[in-house]
Amino acid sequence: MTKFYFTLMLILASLISMSAQEIKYQGEVDLGASITTEGYQTGRPVANFRTIHGARVGDYLFAGLGFGADWYFFDEGSSGDDSEVVVPVFVNLKGYYPVNDSFSPFLSLDLGYGFGVTQSISGEGGFVFSPAIGFQYKKFQLQIGYERQSILNDALGSCNLRFGVVF
Repeated sequence: MTKFYFTLMLILASLISMSAQEIKYQGEVDLGASITTEGYQTGRPVANFRTIHGARVGDYLFAGLGFGADWYFFDEGSSGDDSEVVVPVFVNLKGYYPVNDSFSPFLSLDLGYGFGVTQSISGEGGFVFSPAIGFQYKKFQLQIGYERQSILNDALGSCNLRFGVVF
């Protein structure tokens, strides 16, 4: 885990040290829906919320810290629980390819840790990995991606679609 944080700090320091580029604050709020593709129960819905805050370096790069909430809706199991909530805390990196002043496709990557907050998974957690592709049009963005969340010695995978606002 120490290597992960060292690598993360090295990447952030490299981005910030690009003093020839304009660096400005960027924030995002995203809402989304996912469908589970692997793990405890496949084909189940997931509701997603994310907020990310960081630095936009020129027109091409973004690095930020984010957190959110993932509500997994399952068929009622033997424990009586039919939903679980995981709060991911992550680093987000984006690479943009501006086509013009108002349209930019991008590649995105979230790396972090998810904390279980509902009763049956409280105190549990694990690694979060989420690559995505999307585009930003003016102050709005749309992305499609995959998220893998490890929790309780199991991996929950889901395909997601998110819509957001950039400020």
